[in-house]
Amino acid sequence: MTTDGALLSFARGRCLSCREQLQTSWTYNNLFTWKKSLLCDNCTEQLPAITGAACPECWAPGHPEVCPDCLRWRRQNSAGRWVKNVSLFHYDSWMQAWTTRWKFRGDAVMAAAFYHDLRHAYRKHFHGFVPVPIPLTPERTLERRFNQAEVLAAGLNIPYVSALERATEAAGKQSKQTKRERLQSVRGFTVSLPEIVSGRNVLIIDDIYTTGATVREAAGVLEAAGAASAASLTLIRA
Repeated sequence: MTTDGALLSFARGRCLSCREQLQTSWTYNNLFTWKKSLLCDNCTEQLPAITGAACPECWAPGHPEVCPDCLRWRRQNSAGRWVKNVSLFHYDSWMQAWTTRWKFRGDAVMAAAFYHDLRHAYRKHFHGFVPVPIPLTPERTLERRFNQAEVLAAGLNIPYVSALERATEAAGKQSKQTKRERLQSVRGFTVSLPEIVSGRNVLIIDDIYTTGATVREAAGVLEAAGAASAASLTLIRA
């Protein structure tokens, strides 16, 4: 699941991104809020955190009210019992480089750097929801050797359920598709364990929210299987 370099950095107290030795900067404020950091101060400062106004439905930055994309989803009657998406970071060049190492070069352990923030977002927005990670196709699982959504879900430190399945790669890699192609793709989700989600609020976990097509399709399938409502928690908002 991980390359030796990232795992050794993790074990030796080095930054999971740049692998420099970690140094703790003590201030009056963080004496009372300290947590063990897995990123150095320099990398932490480069994190493109989403702050300020954001769309209340999809977390698109700069939209204090519901954004045009979400209004379009509403017009298509695709909202269902959708609650909202919450994302932690913008998709800038730093996060793109980090994602490449994490997902495509096998450094799965790098996700641990964001577990604290994910847990905070869960407690603040989705307390009591059942986490359901977005699945990979069998082909992608074999190629990548781990499912990034499951890695993020595990970091919440609460039980998650692998209630969704995805059987085919027919739509192609999402990273290679245009926005229109992503919106038109059919991802073929099925619910393997409907009894686990029936009557419950479910929280879809994924690494990135781009157009919303993936999480909203998954939400519709889960609601059809009996879920009371669906929302999503994603690491990145493109």
